[in-house]
Amino acid sequence: MVLSRPNHVDQRKIMSSTLSPGGALRPALWGLLLAALMFSWLHNALNLVREWTASAEESDTAGRPNILLIVADDLGYNDTSVINAGGLPTPRLEELAAGGVTFSRHYADATCTPSRVAILSGRYPERSGFRPVGSEIPAEYATIAEHLRAAGYRTYLTGKWHAGEERRAGWPQNKGFEGWFGFLNQFELSPEPAAGDDAIRRPTYFNPRLRSDGGEPQVHQGHLTDLLTEHTLARIAEFRAQEQPWFIYHAFLAPHSPIQPAPRYRARFPDTPEGAYSALVTQMDDAVGRLLDAVDADNTLVVFVSDNGGTNLQRDNNYPFHGRKNEVYEGALRTPLILRWPGQLPAARRVDSVVMNVDIYPTLLAAAGAAPDTGADGVSLLPLAARDIAPPQRQRGWESYSANINSLSFSFLDAGGRWRAVSQDGMSRQLYDLAAAPQGADDVAAGNNATLAALETAFWREHWGKSLLPVSARPGAVPGSTLYEGFDTLRTPFRHGFAIGIEIGPLAAQDARSAQVLAQQGDFWELRYEPGHGLLWRMGEEELRDPHFDPHSCNAVVMTGYLQPRGHLAQRAPRSPLKLYSSGLLRDVRSDSSIELLPAGAALATPTQVNLGGRALFANMVLGAFADPYEPRVAEAFFDYYVAAHRDGSLAMADVAALDRMLCRDGEAPTTH
Repeated sequence: MVLSRPNHVDQRKIMSSTLSPGGALRPALWGLLLAALMFSWLHNALNLVREWTASAEESDTAGRPNILLIVADDLGYNDTSVINAGGLPTPRLEELAAGGVTFSRHYADATCTPSRVAILSGRYPERSGFRPVGSEIPAEYATIAEHLRAAGYRTYLTGKWHAGEERRAGWPQNKGFEGWFGFLNQFELSPEPAAGDDAIRRPTYFNPRLRSDGGEPQVHQGHLTDLLTEHTLARIAEFRAQEQPWFIYHAFLAPHSPIQPAPRYRARFPDTPEGAYSALVTQMDDAVGRLLDAVDADNTLVVFVSDNGGTNLQRDNNYPFHGRKNEVYEGALRTPLILRWPGQLPAARRVDSVVMNVDIYPTLLAAAGAAPDTGADGVSLLPLAARDIAPPQRQRGWESYSANINSLSFSFLDAGGRWRAVSQDGMSRQLYDLAAAPQGADDVAAGNNATLAALETAFWREHWGKSLLPVSARPGAVPGSTLYEGFDTLRTPFRHGFAIGIEIGPLAAQDARSAQVLAQQGDFWELRYEPGHGLLWRMGEEELRDPHFDPHSCNAVVMTGYLQPRGHLAQRAPRSPLKLYSSGLLRDVRSDSSIELLPAGAALATPTQVNLGGRALFANMVLGAFADPYEPRVAEAFFDYYVAAHRDGSLAMADVAALDRMLCRDGEAPTTH
């Protein structure tokens, strides 16, 4: 990691730059804003009509195809000869590409979980709270399996889920899959360590424990890649005997670690780490070939994609691109994507336009003749793949939150696909000109400060758009109260980051003279006003206070925290900080609260109630301020550097001021989707 003093962008200026001192938009900007919005709306509407009409025509011609979605795990750009001539030989993937369309500039996410959430939901994973970990895909975001099942498809998952597992509501059988065989995450493939054993539970390919339809894991004899492939082959044979179209999502673990190819493949390669890795990729490639041989090629849309770049541990997985899995550079995000649909898509075609993993979702809907999901972030790739009709240019940000430093790693690609801004581990800002040096290894920030600042400003705007929750609101039974519902695992302080902004006051004279419940969510938490004492926020056994509450004024109150469960490979004990702000100032904090996380079976759908004419905003991100106490949990060599970055405001941190400025202002909060 390069440690240098970064430039940074003040998020407070981003949110206030278009506001007058009173909080309203400057009048001179209204006309420009409305004109821009109208142009943007017309442009997007025309694109939507054009793409949808074309997709509908293709679907009418082809009927409804079967759909086989194959996802590789950690397969880098250089791990297949399909898109990189010097990559590992993958003849069956080459065969797939020869019959279809290969996208050479496909962007996924930097790790497994957010990429799978993006593929399944068609939305940027941050909207579902995954940075990169999260609880589950919200019920409000129907998965591709739910859409296709509603459209009359059989739906099945084989392999790795890893898209939310803390509640059964987030498991595959409750996300549109009528059946599944596999594992929620790779750590449950192996047995629990023996009692008293200090060993960490780690994945395995040999004799793995697998679930059927959400049941308890059972040991299956054999190699994981073989077991999953045989199971999908059986489902294809079963479904082909029926007239109903089918959708199978086959998610390999290969070539994710541990690098454990079957002995029959291992014996064919040198006894080196790269040899073992090559064997695992070759075994996966052969398995892909067996799946291709089993389907009715003329009536099956096959999609092959990798969830993120490789680790660069056994070989240079992502050559020629800089970066690796878990980072936010080009090599971590750029992965293979292939579509084959004979008769509907051309053969042996290569597309160099920017496309994204969120595009797979609307592409499958369009191919199936299903209505488009207008809330999705992705666009159908069928017009681009079939007739070279390019999708509208889109900017995109990637985020990864690190609780130990309370900071974001982020990357932002401009709409033209030329510039990438990067802040790895929340520290030094870098800028890459991908038109001049596509590898993304040459930092040109020093000579392009204005470009870097503009990209960071755009990143924080997009960040807030993905963080704010579009909950529903309705009047409560109590006069002056409002009930907020939806996005249950994000609106409720359940796991990971949350923020609740309450706008309350001025209170009526009679209300200001007595204790009042200002807001609450069942027994989960309560915000009270006590005359002479101010605010009391009670959550579990924790109590945070604000003596500065003024019942005669409008108060902007923000309750935020990060509820950290223990990770599978946790190196530190979990820490769950809670903070209470008002008027943008920290009033009370529990840096390491003793709060007990809610059980998975808790009634998270319980509405949030705000009383006395107040209103609420919700975000799926922990917030902070640079004036707060700060104690990063890092190696001693980096401690002072992070403290200095926090002190001078250059650490990449979601600022509470951005939410505070949306409260006690004229007009509504910014709209999100």
